[in-house]
Amino acid sequence: MFKRYDNSSLAIWWRNIDKIILFFSLALLLSGNIFNFLSTSTIPSEKLYDSKYILFYKHFFFSIISFFALIFFSFIKDEKIKIYAITCFIFFTFLLILVSFLGIDVKGSKRWLNIFYFRIQPVEFVKPFFILIIASILVLDKYTYNTRFLITLPLIILVSFFLLIQPDYSQTLLVITIWMIMIFISGISLIFISILSSLIVFIMVSILFFFRDKFFYIFDRIFLWINKVEISFQSEQALNAIKSGSFFGRGIGEGILKEKVPEAHTDYVMSVIAEEYGIVTVLMIILVTIFLVIRIFSLSNLSKKSFNKLSLTGISSLLIIQSFINLGVTINILPSTGMPFPFISYGGSSIIGSGIALGLVLSISRKDIL
Repeated sequence: MFKRYDNSSLAIWWRNIDKIILFFSLALLLSGNIFNFLSTSTIPSEKLYDSKYILFYKHFFFSIISFFALIFFSFIKDEKIKIYAITCFIFFTFLLILVSFLGIDVKGSKRWLNIFYFRIQPVEFVKPFFILIIASILVLDKYTYNTRFLITLPLIILVSFFLLIQPDYSQTLLVITIWMIMIFISGISLIFISILSSLIVFIMVSILFFFRDKFFYIFDRIFLWINKVEISFQSEQALNAIKSGSFFGRGIGEGILKEKVPEAHTDYVMSVIAEEYGIVTVLMIILVTIFLVIRIFSLSNLSKKSFNKLSLTGISSLLIIQSFINLGVTINILPSTGMPFPFISYGGSSIIGSGIALGLVLSISRKDIL
């Protein structure tokens, strides 16, 4: 595409970028638009907006922003990436705090802000920059390891506190899990991480019981999930859709799940795809996601810089955990959480946040930086 002696910024970027990660990222982004257009969004669009393709138009618009965010952050140079991380983390954390005061109340939760006619969920933008900030702290040579660990505590407490206020218990658990993975990878002893894990489990369970009125929906979902006889309506319909789709699906537009479950294009998007295109198609999406994560992990191992290792490990963990939580809810091995599948589920904040995360991966994993 570019000649070897071409030293333009674009040519240098193309020579050094990891094309496998770029290809898999764009494949997921494109797949999300295709399935949204053909299967998942038409019925909800008509019910919510009296327009057949309005949700697709929104999904496509957010995908364009996600694409440019991915490309923009992939161009960031090594010496500037921490500056961007600090600036963006402060800004989006401020928006996360604002949610508690100015957030939109939807079904008893405040998780979104209205900004210039757009509704955003700040936590989706906080997560990738939170990972980079934690990585930056854990590699500070002028402090002992214990001091570095203690410096990260106010950050995880701050983010977790304002997520719990919303309340958003599942995102809180996700952020804490990523933080603990990074702490463990950075070299903490197994005994200490075991004690820390036990303490966090105790605290999170205690929060559920002390603030039972605020988190009553979690108890309801867990009860329905444990009591298989009384499976929730959404889960039952999602499982039936997967069964009816079999290996190769019922055909484009032939699925009925999107007519029965309002959240089919978000929480249960994989069930809609399985119903119309078959389990084989869902497996292909899962394989692309797994290959993407494995590629990021492999580049993490190749990197000689501790910051790069921790950042790549954190973002790859974020992608794989979030994906499998969504799949776990779909097949009813986990209680409903509202966790989107990266790039595939409808949701502007999630799509753009995924683009930012993979743009940062492309920047950190460049050949001239590794």
